[in-house]
Amino acid sequence: MSFFSVFSRTRRRGNARRCALAGLGAAACLFAGVAAGAQAKPGAPTVSAGVGSCSADFTVENGNHKPIYDAKIDLTFQYGFWGLHKTTLEAYTGSNGEAKFKGLPRTPKKPFVFRISYRDRRKSVQVNPLVECKAKRTVLLP
Repeated sequence: MSFFSVFSRTRRRGNARRCALAGLGAAACLFAGVAAGAQAKPGAPTVSAGVGSCSADFTVENGNHKPIYDAKIDLTFQYGFWGLHKTTLEAYTGSNGEAKFKGLPRTPKKPFVFRISYRDRRKSVQVNPLVECKAKRTVLLP
């Protein structure tokens, strides 16, 4: 047995080990990615006004209490000294029928009136942050 034949056998074993370790590493990464994807849930679309600490969370449902996807929720409000600042926010519900509005002012001039619409159905919902800073509403659009 010559020196070169021993060297070539060792080299083949080393390559096989490297390939096996690389395959195990790739499989571990794949399983970790699948596990992380299984835990992640789709979040509700969120819009932030960035002028306060209050929020309003909406769930829009049809007459059968099933979530409505792509319902439009919009809000226009004035805030600040003499109501000089005007902001319009708009969000569409996600697949779970939810949408969130964050960063709303605590002391608006008037209660907020959110307008919810989906196809030919419309509804208005009033939220007063002075009474309820973290509002949660379920809206039925029959």
